[in-house]
Amino acid sequence: MEIIRPGSAADVNLRDMVRVDRADGESRFVGNLVSGPFGRIFGGQLIGQAVTAATATTASYSGRQAHSIHAYFLRKGDAAIPVTYAVDSVRDGRSFSVRSVRAFQHDRLLLTATMSFHDARDGLTHQADRAGDYPDPDSLPPDNRLLDVPTNSQNPGHRSAVELRRIPAKLYPPAAGSPPGQAVWIRSRTPAGAHCRALESAVLALSTDFTVLESIVYGHGLTFATPGLSIASLDHAVWWHAPGNMDDWLLYIQSSPWAGGERGLVTGKIYDRGGRLLASVAQEGLIRLSTMQATK
Repeated sequence: MEIIRPGSAADVNLRDMVRVDRADGESRFVGNLVSGPFGRIFGGQLIGQAVTAATATTASYSGRQAHSIHAYFLRKGDAAIPVTYAVDSVRDGRSFSVRSVRAFQHDRLLLTATMSFHDARDGLTHQADRAGDYPDPDSLPPDNRLLDVPTNSQNPGHRSAVELRRIPAKLYPPAAGSPPGQAVWIRSRTPAGAHCRALESAVLALSTDFTVLESIVYGHGLTFATPGLSIASLDHAVWWHAPGNMDDWLLYIQSSPWAGGERGLVTGKIYDRGGRLLASVAQEGLIRLSTMQATK
């Protein structure tokens, strides 16, 4: 199994990051890895590959599309070791299929996820429109914050797979008393050309893990470089509403309704440029400050 060690931003492709290869049997897969800062696996890549692996087991239900995934991060992964995905078929009904996925390295379980697929039919329709006017992404300067790497690492890894355009705070003013939040435009750095809905669902799921905990950190006047700050994703959920295309800019609006007890919750909505709601997201993260920093 190849370990991807990018030498430049163009070397990391979102579609490659969600690829898995079938291993022994019909329900085991192995995922290629992106080596990032500290040699750890990006949690979003585990989610994206879990989506790809689970989707591969629904081939006999060709009309069914992913509509939700609920994942728990259990341990940190090592980018030098391939990840194995074991998929269990929980149920195949008349219109729904449910899969359970376990991602592990040797005997170390990294992630567990439950995923559901649905044969979508015509029904009641509504969506939450995006509130406010946002500047066009092409009018905003590039943001390379995701390309910043720790001083002891020369490899941006997964961070180089996407481009960002951040909405300036003055153009995204939260109402008085509203929770911390932010809005960013995001897209793949490498266009795919041809598109497959199943693949794009996996890519979108992976991308929802970019920037998601920033609302908490920045909302408290901290940065990811704050001394004594420790951050880790605990769980992550995605609900797909409509097909999307990461080759074009998508608007990711995030807010944090609560933080406490060293945990914080962030919810998000992803829209295409036309205002169509593509996905809803929720993640809880560990936000831990050292005793000295926390008392300042």
